[in-house]
Amino acid sequence: MTIVAALWLLLAIVASVAFAAGFALDASTQIEGASLGVACLSVACALIVWSRNFMPNATAVDEQHPKRSTDDDRDATLDELESGVRQITARKNWLVRLGLAAVSVLGIAALFPIRTFGPNPSGRIGASDWRKGARLVRDDGTPLRADALEIGSVATAFPEGFVGGEKIESMASDAVMVVRVTPHELKLPAARSGWAPAGYLAYSKICTHLGCPLGLYRQGPQQLMCPCHQSIFNVLDGGSVVFGPAARALPQLPLNIDSDGNLRAGGEMSDFIGPDNWDHGA
Repeated sequence: MTIVAALWLLLAIVASVAFAAGFALDASTQIEGASLGVACLSVACALIVWSRNFMPNATAVDEQHPKRSTDDDRDATLDELESGVRQITARKNWLVRLGLAAVSVLGIAALFPIRTFGPNPSGRIGASDWRKGARLVRDDGTPLRADALEIGSVATAFPEGFVGGEKIESMASDAVMVVRVTPHELKLPAARSGWAPAGYLAYSKICTHLGCPLGLYRQGPQQLMCPCHQSIFNVLDGGSVVFGPAARALPQLPLNIDSDGNLRAGGEMSDFIGPDNWDHGA
């Protein structure tokens, strides 16, 4: 049985190394999951073999006795326990060390997934790539024209030049919800009177409560709704909070229409992107 336990522990080490190598080499998730599963299963099997064959297997009867034993009995029990531990570890010392090695390698392998946490977002929090003159495009890079949406329709847009697989991280903070409403319904502040040409408005797609992506547009009351905690924002008056836990209006992107009929940013976002509890460096 000693050999059997040792083989399980060796298999755990090999599987842990395979798991770590899989992460380092970007192997498939199936390989990573299988190797991690084999490593954990092997450690469990080794512990089962150990407990069944190397641990004391005698039947003990504990008679009723006073709640607190005498000092002599307590000392004797402690000595017996320590003696038993020394006896077990002395007999299979090398197997104990092999078990510790297997657990250690598995623990080191578990550190590899930390690299999947992604790059440090420092400097990007609260910021976006929207600049004055940037053309609005869809996620495939095609321009969003002023005749693309009917009244009561929405689309998601990004700044031109900041879409695609290599820009996937910045796309999350750059995304805006473009909504087209009837111009005479607008109730924008006077300072934003020119931000909605032909009834087009654009708001950050990140909720100011906890950063969930806005995904719901209600045409009747002209509202944007966060599906996470039901914060609701008024489309017509600059994205003010109508309901829910959000405490700040949605950042708005000023828009204009160029001579070719394309929607362009009329400036930067009106406020920092995301919830107030993000450290945006302000």
